[in-house]
Amino acid sequence: MPLDPALVTQLRSMLARYRVAHGIAAVPNGPGKALEAWVLMRLADKARLSNKWNVTLRRADETPLPTGASFGLPVSQSGIPQSHPTGRCHVLMERKSDSFSLELHGSLQWMGRSNATHECDVSVLPKEIASALRNNGGGRPRGLPVAAYECKDIPRTGQTDEMRQTVARLFDLVLVTRPQSGVSCRIFESASGGSAWGSRSSTYRSFFYRGAFGVVRVGHFSKGARRLGAHYHVGRHGDVYGRVQTIDDIERGWMSLLDNIDGLV
Repeated sequence: MPLDPALVTQLRSMLARYRVAHGIAAVPNGPGKALEAWVLMRLADKARLSNKWNVTLRRADETPLPTGASFGLPVSQSGIPQSHPTGRCHVLMERKSDSFSLELHGSLQWMGRSNATHECDVSVLPKEIASALRNNGGGRPRGLPVAAYECKDIPRTGQTDEMRQTVARLFDLVLVTRPQSGVSCRIFESASGGSAWGSRSSTYRSFFYRGAFGVVRVGHFSKGARRLGAHYHVGRHGDVYGRVQTIDDIERGWMSLLDNIDGLV
């Protein structure tokens, strides 16, 4: 369904604050893509307003998006592209206190242990991982994102099977053992000879607990979906158009993650 008109206005206002194209044409019109864009920009704006992060919109070659240019929110899933001025854009977050940086992406494909690919509607990874892929021909990051949100622009109630799909995706993404080395890790890419990020663990749920993961829905969740999500630390963010508390809960978890991210590395 179309993004709520009030949220369309919010999205355009957030884009305007970054001095990029923010007319109605800047709002993605693919199925569910406007909701993904709104969630992504809310996370970016919340970090910016905290005054702890420098937040900028970037092109696929990591250069700042010029004033008035369109923020190339992806309309289809893909991995990190090869460094080039055109292509999918992303949000760069640089912590003011040191050199640590994160990237926010929409519709990014990740690679699971099974070698199946998994799209994350909104996901976050360290810049060092994204840059290594970008500068070596492009590719898909392996492992569990720092944060990931599945966006369901669907008014009907989300059933247990829907939550099960999200949990299964997370299970396939977790690298309990790092590829080719046997060392546990959270995120890994090998295009440039190998790099890793994140706390080590021998269990799955502990990884989910350390990140920020959730399903954002226009509709509500069934009891089974709520129970399954709660067990695996997957947030249940329902009635996103009608309940202001929903986005507040998402942003609260997001900022808690950012405030404690040093404990993840």
